[in-house]
Amino acid sequence: MTIQWSLVLFTVLSGCGAWLFACTAADEFRGGAAKRVRIPACIGAIALLVVGGIASATHLSHVDRMMAVLAHPTAGIFLEALLLGLLAVCIAAYALLVKREASPTARKVLAATGIVLAAAFSFACGVSYMMSSRPVWNTVALPLAYLGTAMASGTALYLMLCAAFKVDDGDMRGAARYAAVGGAVALVLGLAYGVASGIAFGEQAALFWAAVVLCGSAAPTACGALAARKPGSALALGAVGLAGALVGSIALRAAMWLVGVAVANYFGFAL
Repeated sequence: MTIQWSLVLFTVLSGCGAWLFACTAADEFRGGAAKRVRIPACIGAIALLVVGGIASATHLSHVDRMMAVLAHPTAGIFLEALLLGLLAVCIAAYALLVKREASPTARKVLAATGIVLAAAFSFACGVSYMMSSRPVWNTVALPLAYLGTAMASGTALYLMLCAAFKVDDGDMRGAARYAAVGGAVALVLGLAYGVASGIAFGEQAALFWAAVVLCGSAAPTACGALAARKPGSALALGAVGLAGALVGSIALRAAMWLVGVAVANYFGFAL
């Protein structure tokens, strides 16, 4: 199949933004949170959600098509748009509470809500593609892989942001652990989809192992682990981890489209 780059960019950028906010939301519960990064992280997250949403809109290309999709609550695109909108509102509300130094309880409520929405949104982006007519897409491992790659890129970006704002070593190590965990989750879930779909052993095997596994998962995991031990090198390590995670995110989605050949379905049997 032809790769739908608008949709690839939508899920990559928006997923990265969602998990960027999830990191700063998690820091709300960690105690020694990097306070100076909260507002920039919220701004960056919203910007990525907006840019990703614009990329998605270019796929539909016409206002009438956009309105038709949004008028049908059962459509996958409607669910994605709903979750994206709710997440953007949650991030904006959280940033406002931080700016006004509102009560910790109110901030924690929004932070927890944002983490749930970030996971739900990145998972829903993959669920939209599950269909019986495309066997290599019709597995729950696909949306889980979408979630994993988004987590890897968002956590790596947060590490880079913390390093750029020169947070103290304790907060830097916390951000580095997020990046290491994000990469590890991407590795496990990416491998699960590669094996379940057969991509790991088919025509796109080289792309899968080099770009998705090594660049998109192993690189951010290693960079996060190294940054936790050497906070002074976190900026460079975060940049490498982010670059690898983005390459892996794009490669996973590209491979998905390349192997997504439709089959005919007669009386419940795929041919």
